[in-house]
Amino acid sequence: MVPLYFISNQPFSGKSSMCVGTGKIFAEKGLKVGYMKPVGTLPTKVGGITTDEDAQYISNILQSKDGLEDICPVVITQQHTREGLKDGDFAKDFIEQIEKSYKNIQKDKDIVILEGAKSIEDGYFLGISSLEICKKLKAKTIMVFRYNTGMVDEILHARDVIGVHFGGIIINWVPRSQREYLEELVIPYLKRKGISIFGYIISDKILSSVSVREMAGLLGGQIICADDKADELVETFMVGAMGQEQALKFFRRKANKAVITGGDRADVQLAALETQTRCLILTGNFQPSTVVLGRAEELGVPMVLVNYDTLTAVERAGEIIGHVRFHEVKKIDKIVEVVREYIDTEKILELSKK
Repeated sequence: MVPLYFISNQPFSGKSSMCVGTGKIFAEKGLKVGYMKPVGTLPTKVGGITTDEDAQYISNILQSKDGLEDICPVVITQQHTREGLKDGDFAKDFIEQIEKSYKNIQKDKDIVILEGAKSIEDGYFLGISSLEICKKLKAKTIMVFRYNTGMVDEILHARDVIGVHFGGIIINWVPRSQREYLEELVIPYLKRKGISIFGYIISDKILSSVSVREMAGLLGGQIICADDKADELVETFMVGAMGQEQALKFFRRKANKAVITGGDRADVQLAALETQTRCLILTGNFQPSTVVLGRAEELGVPMVLVNYDTLTAVERAGEIIGHVRFHEVKKIDKIVEVVREYIDTEKILELSKK
């Protein structure tokens, strides 16, 4: 079998989710599944080994027994970038290192899933771009595209760049409002152009959500109560900058939300706590009143103190929702469910036999 290489043209397209979903479904079929991320871009230290944060997490989910040094043989750090720019021979052995690790992983496996870096260009100047890895490992690509209006041009361009190694596509994060347009116009056009489509996935609130704990970390905030509820998932956010009566009506419109408001707005905070709120994000680094803090603790709603002003906190929250890695256990079952329902994993499996 040839390795299946899940790649994308931009970060947060859903490569990791697709690797997990297909990997788990293949394992359910009784296949021995190997996982590898040839080029990592999220350095972390585990037991003295520099590896990739996502690679470590996914290998644990897929219960890989391979060594981290093979699962992610090359991790691009700032030092790599500097050395690569200074010394043309610095990276000359990287592609061979990747091939050696792949051979170690595939020895006892029925199929090996490879995960690409942030984009197909990552590692290009070091000679380890997606295309170079495909050539070396004779891999077939499944390219995961995040839905956008310029997607057709991007798909055709990627097909031409990847060439004979291009296996097909998955279209992810499709807005429900665009489903008819996608089915009636985009997909038929791509099929006429010879593009294999393994499926598409409609935007899902759970998969685009983020835990309270991760949101607090990304905002540089401090959780000051109900820490035991910090792994709950936030699907959206709302801003509280009105009177208490108006706030109560406003906050009832959405569930599973984070409410962003000034730390000195006890009236808005109390209104938010009377609705389905996952957490309160208090701006300006103001400590809440003891009344609000006690009520939040009683209801099990974490409060997060941040230094940002409200406007900046709103901008940052907008960047976080739908643009985070899926390092929450609650999402794993949902990912497998979605892949099983919307992605033709049998067709992907057949690709590995070509």
